[in-house]
Amino acid sequence: MTQKLFVCILLVFSLSAYVPEQGRAQSVNKQDSVIHLPAVEVNEKHFSFIRGGNIRKMQVDADLITFPSTASEALRQIPSLVTDMEGNMFFRGSTKSSVLINNVPYGMMEENSGDVLIQLPALFFNQISWYSMPGVEAIPDGSSGLLALSSQGASSTSPFQINWGAGLQERYNAGALLQVHPGKFHIAAKYNYRREFRERTFKKTTTNDTGTTLMDNKASARPDVHIADLSVAYDLSPRDVLAVYGMYYLMNYSRYGGIHNTKLNPAGDVMNKMLRHRYNGQRQEAYAAEARWNHLFASPDEKLSVTFNYNHFMYDEDNHFENENPKGEIVKQDNSFINQEKHQYYLSVRYNKVFASGWFFKTGYGGQMKSDKYASITEDLKNGNWVPYKNKRNEFSFNRSVNRLYASLRKNFSRFGAEIGLQGEYTWQETKNRAQGKQAKDTYFHLYPQINLSYHDLTGGRWLLSYTQRVDRPLSNDLNPFRDSTDLTYIKEGNPHLQPEFVHLTELSYTFANEYFRIIPATYYRYRTNRIMDMAVSEREGIIWRKENIGNTHTAGFELSTYWFPFRFLSAGISGNVYWDQIDGHAIGYDSKKSMSCWDVKGSVKFSITANTELQIDGFYVSDQLTAQGKVKSHYTVNAGASQYLLNRKLRINLSIHNILDSLKEITVVNSRAFQLHQERNRDSRVSWISLTYLL
Repeated sequence: MTQKLFVCILLVFSLSAYVPEQGRAQSVNKQDSVIHLPAVEVNEKHFSFIRGGNIRKMQVDADLITFPSTASEALRQIPSLVTDMEGNMFFRGSTKSSVLINNVPYGMMEENSGDVLIQLPALFFNQISWYSMPGVEAIPDGSSGLLALSSQGASSTSPFQINWGAGLQERYNAGALLQVHPGKFHIAAKYNYRREFRERTFKKTTTNDTGTTLMDNKASARPDVHIADLSVAYDLSPRDVLAVYGMYYLMNYSRYGGIHNTKLNPAGDVMNKMLRHRYNGQRQEAYAAEARWNHLFASPDEKLSVTFNYNHFMYDEDNHFENENPKGEIVKQDNSFINQEKHQYYLSVRYNKVFASGWFFKTGYGGQMKSDKYASITEDLKNGNWVPYKNKRNEFSFNRSVNRLYASLRKNFSRFGAEIGLQGEYTWQETKNRAQGKQAKDTYFHLYPQINLSYHDLTGGRWLLSYTQRVDRPLSNDLNPFRDSTDLTYIKEGNPHLQPEFVHLTELSYTFANEYFRIIPATYYRYRTNRIMDMAVSEREGIIWRKENIGNTHTAGFELSTYWFPFRFLSAGISGNVYWDQIDGHAIGYDSKKSMSCWDVKGSVKFSITANTELQIDGFYVSDQLTAQGKVKSHYTVNAGASQYLLNRKLRINLSIHNILDSLKEITVVNSRAFQLHQERNRDSRVSWISLTYLL
C-alpha cells in the first residue's frame, strides 16, 4: 500500500520533459494541416516527447531512462500507451495496432512484434511516432492506431556516433551511427548490438469439477540481438531523389525452464506431481531491401513519391522436453520443432498537390502481398528411437494480397479546416492446411471513410474532430488451427473461421499552448464488430487459448495530457486516461454484456541540475483491464535515470534503473462457468544500466 501511495504521489506531481524549451511559446499554425500540428524542433537537452492532436512523437536519445533500454520500454513514455512484460502494446483499451518501420509494414512486426520489441535496442529506432487517427494515405490496419519506428531520426548532426553500455547480470549493448553527405550522395549507416538477460516467473492455479491444477515455472534466457541498416540516397536532379535501403536483424538465444505441475482432487489430495524440463533454442532473422523515388514537379506544392519494399522474416524454435517424477526419474522425453517464414512485398505510390485557392489534394495506391509458411513436427522417444507424432504435425500456408486506392480533399479557411477522404480496398486470401488436406479462399471489398474538421479559436488553441474506420485482419497464426503446446503455460490454437474485425473511431481533441504550459484534452469512442480476442477453454490437455470473434464491443474514454515548464531547469506534467469498456459476448454464449471502467496515469519529472547534469524520474499506473472472461489486475512501476555531459557535450554518461519497486507483476483472473483461473507473471526487477555515448 505504501508503494502504491508513493507511485500515485509521484504521478500526480510529475511528468517528463515532453515539450522542448523552444516550443514554449509555440502556437498552432492556422494554415497547417487539419490533422497535424507543426513540427517541433527537437532539443536533445530538454526534450524526449511531443504530442499534438492525434499524433505523438518521441526522440529516444533525449530520454534519460529509455535511452539504453529496449524499444518496448521506450513506448511506455507515450501517453495512454502501455506495454506488458512480453512487449504487447495496449492503447485506450485495445491491443491491436499496426507497426511500421520507416513507414513500411514488416512481417517481423506481426505475430512476433512483442517478442521483437522487447529485444530491440531502443536507440536503433531513435524516433517513435504514434498515430491514434492515421491519415488516409496510411494502411487501415490496427484498431488502436499505428506505430511508426524510424531508424533515420538521429537528433545529432554529428557524422559519427558510438555508444556502449553495460548492466547487471552481464547485460551489454553497443552501437555506431555514420551519416555523411559526399557530393550528391546522402549515406546513413547504423548498427546496434544488445545482449540481454531475461528471467521470468510464472504461477497458475486452475480449478474445475475434477479438482485443482497448480503450475509453477521459472525460466531464464540470454538473447543476443544484432540489427543494422544502410540508406544511400542520390540527388538525380534538383527535383528528383533516388534512395535504396537495406536492413538486417538477427536474434538467438537458448533458454531453460522448469515447470512444476501438481494435480489435486476436489478434496485437496495430491493425485499427480511432475516436473517438466524445457530446453529451448530460438532464432529470429529478418532482412529487407527497399527503393524509393521522390519527385517535385514545377510547383513545390506538387509531389510524387514511390516506394517498393521486400522484407523476409524467419522464426526457428527447437524444444527438448523431459518429464521427471517425484523420485527424480526421467519418465518421458519428447521434441518439438517449429519453423515459420514470412515473405512480404509492399508498393506505395503517393501524389500530393496544393492548389492556389487553398485546396489540398492527395491520392495514391498501396499494395501488399504476403506469403506465410508454418511447419511443426513433434516426436517422442520410444525404445531409444525418436518417433514422430502423426497427429501433431502441422504444415500451414497463408497468402494474402491487398490492393488499395485512396483520395482525400482538404480546404483551409481563415480559422476552419475540413478534410474528407476515402480508401477503397480489395482483399484476396488463401489458407492451406496440408496436414489436414484442407484449403480455403476468401475475397472482400471494403470502403474506409475518413473525416477531419479543425477550428482555431481566438486564444490560439485548436479543436480537432476526426472520424475514421479501420480493420484488424486475422494473421496467419490466428487462422492456423494447429494446437501449439510447446509452452505448457500458454497452449494456443488458431481459428480458420475468424472474420476481420472492423472498427469505427471518433476523436475530439483540443490543444492549447503558451510560454509555460501546454494542455491537450481528448475524448474518443471506438465501436468494434466481430472483435477478435483470446478465449480460454478447459480441456483434458489443460487451458487452451483459442482465437474467437466474440461479438461487438464499445469503448469510450477521456484523455488529458498537461505539460508544465516553469523554469529552465525543470519540466513536469502528467498524462491520464480513463475509459469505459463493454464487451457483448452473446456470440460466444454469454447471457449478458460485460463492462468495466479502466484508467491509467503516467508521468515523470526532469531536472537540469547544471548545464551538463540531468536527472529524470518517471512511472506509470494501470488499473484493472477487462478481458472477455475476466480481467488483468492493476500494476505500476517507477524508474530513474541521470546523464552527465563532458567534453563540450560530445561525451555523455548515462545511468538508469528500471522497475525500482519490483511492481510489474501481471495477474490474470478468469471466471467462467467451466473453470476458474488465477495466473501470475513477473520479470526480473531493478535492472540497471550505465551507458557511454560519444559524438565525433
